[in-house]
Amino acid sequence: MKPARIFFALGLIGLSAVALNYGERALPTVPLARASHTLIPEAPPQSPLQASRETYETAASKHGSAKDDEAVQNTPPVANADPRKIGGEKPKEQLEIEAGMKKIAAAKSNMIGYWVGAFGKNKINIALAEVSGTKANGHSVCAGNFRAISGTVKDAGNGRYAFVLNEPGTDKYDGKFEFTIDTNQDELTGKWTPYKQSGTSAKTYTLKRRTFEYRPSLGDHIKASTGELTEDDVSNLDKEALRLMRNAIYARHGYSFKKMETRRYFDDKDWYIPMGIDIRDQLTDIEVKNIMLLRRYEKYAENYYDGYGR
Repeated sequence: MKPARIFFALGLIGLSAVALNYGERALPTVPLARASHTLIPEAPPQSPLQASRETYETAASKHGSAKDDEAVQNTPPVANADPRKIGGEKPKEQLEIEAGMKKIAAAKSNMIGYWVGAFGKNKINIALAEVSGTKANGHSVCAGNFRAISGTVKDAGNGRYAFVLNEPGTDKYDGKFEFTIDTNQDELTGKWTPYKQSGTSAKTYTLKRRTFEYRPSLGDHIKASTGELTEDDVSNLDKEALRLMRNAIYARHGYSFKKMETRRYFDDKDWYIPMGIDIRDQLTDIEVKNIMLLRRYEKYAENYYDGYGR
């Protein structure tokens, strides 16, 4: 065999041995220097705070308005953007929610307020904002969605009132709420029937009247809202723990989550009440700093998971 072929065969054997040593993992790609054939090792990964930062202007132009997932202000994968400024203008639905909240705060009726509880697999907040004569209106917040509701009410006697409230009918999942409020028990019981029989099913529910108040000490991971996090607080957490810590901040402000996994986690917490679909302007300066730090570490954990958080 010619010498060139011998060297080629030996090279193949060497590569095979390396491949076996890596198991199912792909071989790392390393660049070759042009002047010689010396292998140049990759630089070690930067920590989240060393990584190059993307400016807010770049982030806003790249990601635009984000109205899905774990928060309107939460989804863009940009660690250094102020979460209060990502996502465009506040949606008109949130403005309607806030108008209703002002009416509820000023009302004296024991029917008006936030009625909260299980609605199928989700948690719902039926917010009754106005009851006047035989007319009533308000809105619901559930699974990251807002729907206006309006209709009629009648006195059923003994402190009980019967409501029939309709959603607008502009969404394929809209339907009709029929429920009774017992003011003696602060309890609302009823059923919801979809206008269309495809896509979703009828539901029954029992809700309790609740008062919403932002409190930074609610739930787990309270330091994310009560004090400024440090690298020592987060450096050994995995991506899931970082994500839950960050979203606990939004949950304390009553953000209604669209992403099912996050929604189910917080719906299960007794203290959590879904209040709105855009709570960016309610975030405190401390919370903003902590969200940005957590975002950086989430991205770092995603990129270097095998050697991170252990």
